[in-house]
Amino acid sequence: MKFLLNETTHISSILFVIFVIGIVSFSLTAYAVDSAIPNWVKNNAKWWSEDSISEDDYVKSLEYLITHGIIDIPIPITEVTAAQTNLTEEEQAQSFKVTISNIVKPISVNFFEKFEMTSTKRSSSDPFGKTYYFRDVNPTFFLESLPSADKKQFYKFINDWMNMGDLLNEFSIDIDVLDGRGDTIQTWSFTKCEITSYGTYLQDITNFYQFSGKPSSEIRDRTSFSCMGVSLKAP
Repeated sequence: MKFLLNETTHISSILFVIFVIGIVSFSLTAYAVDSAIPNWVKNNAKWWSEDSISEDDYVKSLEYLITHGIIDIPIPITEVTAAQTNLTEEEQAQSFKVTISNIVKPISVNFFEKFEMTSTKRSSSDPFGKTYYFRDVNPTFFLESLPSADKKQFYKFINDWMNMGDLLNEFSIDIDVLDGRGDTIQTWSFTKCEITSYGTYLQDITNFYQFSGKPSSEIRDRTSFSCMGVSLKAP
């Protein structure tokens, strides 16, 4: 990732940042015989704090320190931009396809907007537990989407688990990561799974990314699963 600096940042914004530490450092070194800071600059700091000189005059004195290398102030990054990828939308991962098998009639659903591991472990590199830890005994995850008519079979399957979960056999579930052409990039294959929770809710929190791409609230659904095994496959 590359970081781009906004070159139009005015030097006065830098000076304001250093004032808090600058006024203190000036006061501490005002009586230092060997200080590299000219006395007139120290006096300007004192006079400005007492409103005896204008802000413009004080800024000029600080500019003198910076331009002559007496004070080296790191310029703050005011704009951070991620480098653009060279991949086209067709080449990038765009959606998830879900296939439930080892049941009487397999179910295939296109598309889910979100697939996320929900490991119980946390680490400094993954504080939200979005990745699968290879030693997890029971991998868990959830699927999230905008409810739609093409998922009716899936909803019926959820209903069966809500009513008869303990009487049903565990199932397998494959989650294909698809590119913009609909081709499979990779497949997460889970075995001996069960549905642990399901809910439909209104996502109306301001500034959250919306699956619909519209700046308004939207209805979503989320299904959580717990499985006994998982493997990652590539075509």
